[in-house]
Amino acid sequence: MTAASLVRRALQCLLLCLAGVAGAQGTQPLPLDAEPTSLQVGGMLDILTENGPSEGIGAIARKPRSSFVPVAADQQFDLNDERTLWIRLRVQRGADAPQDWTLHMPLPYLDYAALHQPDGKGGWRKQVAGDTTAVQDWSYPALYPDFMLDLPNPGVHEVYLEIRNFKPVMLPLRIATKTVRDRQQELENLGLGTLVGMLLMLIGVCFIHYLQSRSRVDGWYTGYATLILLVITNATGLSGMWLWPSSPMWSNYAHMALPVLGVGGTLLFVRHIASLDVGYPRLARTVYALGLAAMPVALLTAAIDRQLADQLNSVYLTVGPVLTVVGTALTWRRGYAVSKWLFMAYLPQGFAVLLLVAQMWHLIPDWWQTRYLMVVAIAMTVPLLQQALHTRIRERREAEERAKALPTQDALTGLLTAPLFQQQVEHALTRARHDHEPSAIVVVDVVNFKFLRESYGDATAEQCLLRAAVKLHRVLRDVDPAGRLDTARFGLVLDGVTDRQVLTERMVRLIASGLIPLPGLKPEVTLQFHVACVLLHEVIPSSDSILEELGNVLESISPRTRRPIRFLEPPMTQPSPLLAEAAARADAGDVPTQPDGVPTQPNT
Repeated sequence: MTAASLVRRALQCLLLCLAGVAGAQGTQPLPLDAEPTSLQVGGMLDILTENGPSEGIGAIARKPRSSFVPVAADQQFDLNDERTLWIRLRVQRGADAPQDWTLHMPLPYLDYAALHQPDGKGGWRKQVAGDTTAVQDWSYPALYPDFMLDLPNPGVHEVYLEIRNFKPVMLPLRIATKTVRDRQQELENLGLGTLVGMLLMLIGVCFIHYLQSRSRVDGWYTGYATLILLVITNATGLSGMWLWPSSPMWSNYAHMALPVLGVGGTLLFVRHIASLDVGYPRLARTVYALGLAAMPVALLTAAIDRQLADQLNSVYLTVGPVLTVVGTALTWRRGYAVSKWLFMAYLPQGFAVLLLVAQMWHLIPDWWQTRYLMVVAIAMTVPLLQQALHTRIRERREAEERAKALPTQDALTGLLTAPLFQQQVEHALTRARHDHEPSAIVVVDVVNFKFLRESYGDATAEQCLLRAAVKLHRVLRDVDPAGRLDTARFGLVLDGVTDRQVLTERMVRLIASGLIPLPGLKPEVTLQFHVACVLLHEVIPSSDSILEELGNVLESISPRTRRPIRFLEPPMTQPSPLLAEAAARADAGDVPTQPDGVPTQPNT
């Protein structure tokens, strides 16, 4: 054995001896003075862990002090369904300190907690709390375990805390005078009441809009906001106290099921309101499937072991927020205004959920404050979701106004007729000039339509036009108008588009979809699209000429081109006033000019 090994072994023996001495003597009592205050129980705690059925407070109190081991108060205690944790807490009340104190643990998810105090007659007085006990049967019903410490005389008092939980947990023990604790509860109730009021207002607004419009999106919004309200009230202990105070079994189950349902509802809600189907069909299907999986996962948590269910939930709660943030970011990048507010709303919420999941997997310490990050994140979410709702309502109203102005449609394709589409172009131009709202005007030709009609007949040609209209709708949002301008020419108005690259990507998908053989027709029948586009923040022509100019761009494209997408380019930059004046003088013969019209410099 080396010298280093001998030193290490000696240090280990010394630490064990010190721990034994500390256990025999017990930790120092926590001093309570006359100053009204709130204290975090830190330092060392005397603990004893039982495996199997508990012996009860009588047997535990009779055990020698050496049976209790001093451990750090801020550590994670390794608990499960078969283990009971006993904490011997010693407090020293000062001569001038008040008699009434409170001991509370801000853990709404704790299975069972009991405080044992001497009753002065040789027995013990017990207070109970936790999910496995109905809130109405708690000694002091509250949002989380909250006990009264009765310290009738100055000096050292010894109490015992009995804890059971199905998984490891940190115990944030806090002691406060009753006066301070009452003030803390008032502030807690005020903050939670404000948040609940905001969510109820959001639910009311959504429901009123649903009654007015009967829109599926508003229905989703109402149901989703209600679900989030249940998740928040459950996470803070409000639901156990007010909604189901007599049902400990449901309260215990709801702590695991409701977060899963909340994430699933978020996925389904985002899929609908963010229009993931437009542009990201695979992602939309994945989000939809994962959202529907929330119900079976939530039901499964009631049928399997709680620790296994907790691990399953942690996987679901990891994937769900990631997909939510990714989906909203992608649709925002495509220029969808609603997704901007959704992304800002769900980014902090997803961060809070991932922190909780990291705690479940013991990747970071189990700080109890982390659970309230979700409450803060949702409080930030509410006004952002309201803004998203406002933006959605505005877009829908614009769509309704367009629908009112468009009483008829093209008989074959169901698209707008040419005159009605011209009105939509004029509206877009007006918004671009006066409100500086970005838009894009697109004209699409089916350039092989003549060949299809001559080769396969009118019936097949009409079927091709119907299929072309369907493919056009796949690159549009539900608020974007489309019209039939000529036999095989279509027009599109795309609101909110500001980038050529984004528009080009959508048109490339359209062109590629046309090259896929049409199902139900002959395999060789495909659609060849040519596209002419203009971004109204680059070029704002007159309403009378814009479609004609785009048509001229289409006519200039060769049938065999490899560049089927063309943009209407801005006009050439006009000469500056100085150059124009010099050119005029040159025309008058005052100043010699170069061949390009620029005045020459005089010789020196």
